[in-house]
Amino acid sequence: MKQNLHSSSHAMVTLTETDETTSLLFATNGPNGSRSKESQLTDLYEDEGVMSGKTTKPLTNVTNSYAPQTGVHLYQFPASFYSCEARLVLEEKGIKYQEHDVCIVAGIFDQYKPDYVRINARCVVPSLVVDGKVTSDAHNIVLNADRLFPKSTVKLFPDDDSRNIVKEQFELACSVFVEALTYGEVEGGPKLPWMMNLIAKNNHEKKYNALNAKLKEHENDPYLKACYEGKLKILTKQIEILNDEKQLCDIVDATKDIMRQLNDQLINGPSKDGTSWLCGKDYTIADMQWGLVFVRLSFRGYRELLWSQYPAIENYSQRLMAPPAKQKTGILYHGG
Repeated sequence: MKQNLHSSSHAMVTLTETDETTSLLFATNGPNGSRSKESQLTDLYEDEGVMSGKTTKPLTNVTNSYAPQTGVHLYQFPASFYSCEARLVLEEKGIKYQEHDVCIVAGIFDQYKPDYVRINARCVVPSLVVDGKVTSDAHNIVLNADRLFPKSTVKLFPDDDSRNIVKEQFELACSVFVEALTYGEVEGGPKLPWMMNLIAKNNHEKKYNALNAKLKEHENDPYLKACYEGKLKILTKQIEILNDEKQLCDIVDATKDIMRQLNDQLINGPSKDGTSWLCGKDYTIADMQWGLVFVRLSFRGYRELLWSQYPAIENYSQRLMAPPAKQKTGILYHGG
């Protein structure tokens, strides 16, 4: 069952995600302003001085009187990379849930409406509600899904000797800065389609204006005021990153290093025979996460720049993007 948080339908679905990436990262400079060999990546939401109090950490099974008090509910946006991650986890574990569409684009900006901000102070999707308790951040939802749904016979992180390698490879896939690679441009890299570039730029301006309007409207509500002020700081940082080629180059360099690590696992781990999956004979949450990453980066045209020189990754990515793995991973974003 699906519900929308807005009354009008959103016929145009874009891939703008600045209000769904709750683990947003940015590259910082090395000593004396030079770019460090290995980029330092910092969580903006935990950056001191940007957000404070209840708006910083993702929520994990926290009671919330504003959320539905019975059943499993996923607040998400259909074309969102991170919402897809949360959906595929619920589907994989066989959980029945109700979807609530939160339109994060096209000037609707459901994520800034007070009813939703009282559920998720970060003003982002996805948010998972289980019997009135909220867990936010797609990455956090995945890490806690086995504990949140103990009756499910499907374990995302196995209890055997492969648990550590599965978690390690899942975390490696999650460390790819998907948003910056989707919307940023670097010299020698793929160019944004002009329409996508225009939509993203217009969307940032509209979000900035919408947040300022919400801040003014709710200036006498301490909770909402803190949320909107924090989100404005985050949005300002996001725009800065996407317009800073030096930081984007750091991010590309970091992604190249991530691909080297993935290649090492593929040629030295269980999958070296070319038939097993990344962590063994079974398809795991690590494979699902890498499938999502490769679909998005392939869509943006990063194959040549990031992994075409690695035959093992070429073979692995093709397996992930071919049926039946593609369907199992939930990569086909419904709605976009």
